[in-house]
Amino acid sequence: YVRDDVGGSALGRLDAVLIFEALSRADPAFSSFISIHNMVASMIDRFGNDEQRQRFLPKLTSMEWLASYCLTEPGSGSDAAALKTRAVKSGGDYVLNGTKQFISGAGDSDIYAVMVRTGADGPKGISTVLVPRDAHGLSFGANEHKMGWHMQSTRQVIFEDCKVPAENLLSTEGAGFSIAMAGLDGGRLNIAACSLGGAQSALDKALSYTAERKAFGSKINQFQA
Repeated sequence: YVRDDVGGSALGRLDAVLIFEALSRADPAFSSFISIHNMVASMIDRFGNDEQRQRFLPKLTSMEWLASYCLTEPGSGSDAAALKTRAVKSGGDYVLNGTKQFISGAGDSDIYAVMVRTGADGPKGISTVLVPRDAHGLSFGANEHKMGWHMQSTRQVIFEDCKVPAENLLSTEGAGFSIAMAGLDGGRLNIAACSLGGAQSALDKALSYTAERKAFGSKINQFQA
């Protein structure tokens, strides 16, 4: 649902849900990962200025670049408004310090939509900054050991005096929490669709396996007779 002037399909939420459900019947991990990439692209499309849209989105919609969403921290999961990663304005840059946890695609993605604290405690002190993978002071933790979902990395994203141009701020300072929640509004629908498609695929395989066992059993009985 990114606009077509930057290479998007300009589809709606219902279209996206149907597509992600269909993709996940083949591979839930892939479709879920792509849904995160799509979520970040939609945040830039919706809240970015024209220069940001033209600079980032053509490479994201063509998938020359991949994007990751960075909200969760070691000390703030469900209470996202308590995040501690801070960005301080210094000349023409923001300097970021802090750590994000359980970030899908970390280390592989080219762009990171990072929710940072630029003001006081609480949601109104949060902003969103787009951080390129080659930013000085950006590093990544070890890949998490998972029971599944091995086709994509899950790592910490670590900022140590990480410098990002101030022009990479989405919208205005203090708008970051609203931007993050707007992204999740669509992301949750997409992940639900991915879960539904994966569950349908598992059910179809189970029914097919049961039918094959019954057919095989029937043949054995005929042979024994």
